Amino acid sequence: MNMQDLLLQYMEYSYKKTMAQVYNSPMWLLEPNSAAILLDCGCNNGLYSRKLANILGTRRIYGLELNRGLAREAVTNGVQVLRGDVNCAIPLLDNSIHAVTAFNILEHLVETQRFIEEIYRIVRPGGYAIINTPNLASWHNIAALLLGLQPFSGPNITSMTESDVPIVRRMHRRAYDLPEDVEYLEAAEPERHRHIVVVAFRALVRALRRAGFVVEEALGYGYYPLPPLLARFASQLDPAHAHHMVIKVRKPAR
Repeated sequence: MNMQDLLLQYMEYSYKKTMAQVYNSPMWLLEPNSAAILLDCGCNNGLYSRKLANILGTRRIYGLELNRGLAREAVTNGVQVLRGDVNCAIPLLDNSIHAVTAFNILEHLVETQRFIEEIYRIVRPGGYAIINTPNLASWHNIAALLLGLQPFSGPNITSMTESDVPIVRRMHRRAYDLPEDVEYLEAAEPERHRHIVVVAFRALVRALRRAGFVVEEALGYGYYPLPPLLARFASQLDPAHAHHMVIKVRKPAR
């Protein structure tokens, strides 16, 4: 195994550890409530949505999904799916949802502020939302810009499967079982893989507060190139430069 393959393995290992921490964060951020109504934005095939509902202890779970095939899978997996584009109005009544989750969806949107305002509209007073997205201000993105490269977390011209750095391109393509040795993949499903608006940690906190939310938790995960154990410690000290951010916000009670 050559040095590039070893580096690729290390990058994949670090990234998987980061994302495992991100997706486990609802274990202590969600508030168990058997009567709660949960909306999972960008619910994909619904399996993670079901996990979130189990943590809450509720069966009242909605998913919002644009992709028709994934929406069908989510229905099969027990999620009540609303077909829709989260760049537009969310088809739910004001003050109707106890908890909203939006994991790895913000970076795919064009109307970021509108989405945040829509979440605020549909959440009940005293309810909350948990949002995860990559951080434009992470050190590895800053390093890419200093080197004259596109930030590793995007935004992308085409999709995440295209990168200025071959080893990063390989890593993203391996994650989706796509060919590693083709310069440009025309059929890379950019609507699923492209990051359009990637926000910095402090900018997202400010946008959430501007919508009316109170920020209760603002956490960082992943701190490259540090190994996972050191990265976890560093991201707790300096979440503003971590790879991923998980932010919990609450709509003030009336």
